[in-house]
Amino acid sequence: MTEPGCHHLIGVIDDDTGIRETLSEILADEGYEVLAAQDGRDALRQLRSEGAHKPCLILLDLMMPVMTGAQFYREQQADSSLKSIPICLLSADGDLASKAAELGVQFMAKPVRIEAVLDVVHRHCARHGGEASGLATGGD
Repeated sequence: MTEPGCHHLIGVIDDDTGIRETLSEILADEGYEVLAAQDGRDALRQLRSEGAHKPCLILLDLMMPVMTGAQFYREQQADSSLKSIPICLLSADGDLASKAAELGVQFMAKPVRIEAVLDVVHRHCARHGGEASGLATGGD
């Protein structure tokens, strides 16, 4: 179901500029607003800024400098205002499935299929205020 107060905003947290910009452009073309961040610390700063809307979903790279995806997730879960935002890990980490299972989040192995990313996004943040189906934890 669409998150209460959903502003059709998707978080894209990835240190790879090309991936971050490509996902941001594709999501914008699909009618979503994007909160783009180069690492977990940058994302937390943006999410905690006054008046910031909360994303319907965060697409999170696992392996990043400054603050990894796992470190971001722990910080997010410790913050009651951010805890409810769903996460989908996007990573080329060879142990992605077990790391995602440890965190209890869904995942997609890089390189990701754009159609699969859009499917996950559409299900979490219905663009027209309709209901989005629930997602099971798992890979694509």
